Order: sequence, then structure tokens, then C-alpha cells
Amino acid sequence: MKHDIDLFVNNRDLHNPPDHRWHRDQNAKLLNIVFQAGTFGHFLKYFLERFSTKTPNITENPFTEIGTSHVLKPNDFSGLIQTYHHWFIKENEGNTNLPICLITTSTEKHHLYLKKAHLFRVGDYKISPDDLWSKPIGEMPERLKNSTHSIIELYDIKDTAHFTWIPKFIVRDWYKLEFLQDLKDTYDYQWAKAFENHEFFNDQKVFRLDLETFFGWDTFVGNITELNDMFDLDLDFDRQAEMKELFNKGLSLDIIRQECNLVEDVLDNQSDLRLDQLDVSTEAFIYAKMEKANPEIQMPLTNRFFRDVEEIRQFIEHYPNWYRRPNPHL
Repeated sequence: MKHDIDLFVNNRDLHNPPDHRWHRDQNAKLLNIVFQAGTFGHFLKYFLERFSTKTPNITENPFTEIGTSHVLKPNDFSGLIQTYHHWFIKENEGNTNLPICLITTSTEKHHLYLKKAHLFRVGDYKISPDDLWSKPIGEMPERLKNSTHSIIELYDIKDTAHFTWIPKFIVRDWYKLEFLQDLKDTYDYQWAKAFENHEFFNDQKVFRLDLETFFGWDTFVGNITELNDMFDLDLDFDRQAEMKELFNKGLSLDIIRQECNLVEDVLDNQSDLRLDQLDVSTEAFIYAKMEKANPEIQMPLTNRFFRDVEEIRQFIEHYPNWYRRPNPHL
């Protein structure tokens, strides 16, 4: 497969890594964690440093109030394990057999997660998809301005001087249109795969750690055990109770992971959990899943969302036959 380097644009440009970032002589001897922003690379570094017998023990709290591991500074760590984003590839042209943990994405749930995390967790900006309908158009955060312009253009919103807020149902529909696409056709998926499958990694010693690792303890400890075995990290699994407590603390602070897990439980297990506290992108994700499963039904364009999965089931079951039409977006 040929990987299109043109997919790396704007802040993802491989050819222009920030000048102040890592250089070749600063590569970690024990493990280099390479990841796209928002995928828990800093937590993984902290966890491995804390529990490896090859690194000094760390006792300080790593978490911010939203669950990101951005509290500690580089000099709080040993340097034997380092974190890098995509510019690691450019910085290491010609280097081979580097010990690398590459965090990868694989599912629609991960796509939903990153839609939120890139706004809320990256840089600890705490921007939400809900800001697109709850804030006035003229007061949108800078990181949402492109999305705002896209919505205004797509939905032909003319008089923005008097049209102060974008209705919630429009924002939900805008998100839904992307979630209706085949995952492999989305820009974010193509970017991630171009990154993860870059030919650079063919010449390295790479452990591919699926993002699902960070959504539940059992998956986490199983995959971390394999990572430990591959790179001889000497994690002290006699401290597994402490490990689990740390993992669960980070998860309890992370409302995005919790919401993604809730939606997965609702959609896969038909649980009766409430759906009236979700952000608009998660509502759109559920809409898209329902429309893909029922291609002659379109979900309602209303600001109010469904109370629970039973209410969705009733809507689909009693949807009048004379309104059923092939979905033009599928």
C-alpha cells in the first residue's frame, strides 16, 4: 500500500516538526511511544515509568482535572521512556531497529472518541462539540471556526448577523453525515492509517498497541503484559492492585471515554442506560448507527434527543410506512 504523505497537513505535517521537539540523540533507550494526539501516550509513559523496575519509582499524581496526564514535566522522568508525535518519523530518517510502541486506532468508537478528544483533551483546551450550538457564532473558540464555517455553508445559513446560534439539530445532523460514511472513507481514518502504516516502521522493532487498550482494565493489563514481554520492561505486576487503581482513576476523570463506553454498551448490549446527558457528537453517532441499520428511516431533526434505547426502538418500530424512503446519504 502506498501511503500518501500529503495526508499529513497543517499541524500534522511530517516535513515540519516543531524545532523544539526531540532529536535523534534524545531517542529513548528503553521505549519510544509514538502516537497521535489524544491517544494516551503521556499516560502510558507515566504508567510504564512508575511500575518498571528499570526506572525510578514515581509517586506524583499525573492527572489534570479532566484526566489527561499532563501534570508532570520531562525532568520528572528518567528519560528511558519517551513520547513523540508523528514528527518522530522525520527526525529518525535512516535509523533502524528502534524500540517503538505505536498506538493505533481501529474502530468506529475510536473515531467518535477522537472527534471529541482532539477538541477537549489535546492541549487541555476543554472544547466540546456542544460549543457549536451552545455558544454564539461570533464567540466560537478558534479551533471551532472551521467547523462553524462548514456548517453555515453546508446548511446555507444566510444572515449570520441576525442568526446568532446554530440550532442543536443542525450540528447533530452535520456530525451524523460524517459518521454515516464508511469509516475507511473518512479523512481522520485515512490520516491515521497513513501514519500507522508508514514504511518507516517496517525497519523498527514495533509493538502496535490498539487504542481499545485504554477503555477497560482487563484489555489494558492484557496488552500491557504483551508490551512488557516484547521490550523486557520489567513491570512489577506484584503491584497490580496499584496499577488498576491508577488506571481507574484516569478513566473516572475522563468523561469522553466514559461516554464512548456507554454508547457501545447501549448499541451492542441494548442496555437501558439514560441517553439524555450525551454531547451532540455522540447523539449523532447513535443516529448514524440507527440509520445504517434501518436504511429507509431518517432520525428526527429535533433539538431534543431520545431518552433511552427503548424510546429509539419505539420510534423505529412505529415509523409509518408512507414516510419510509431510501436514505440519500447511504
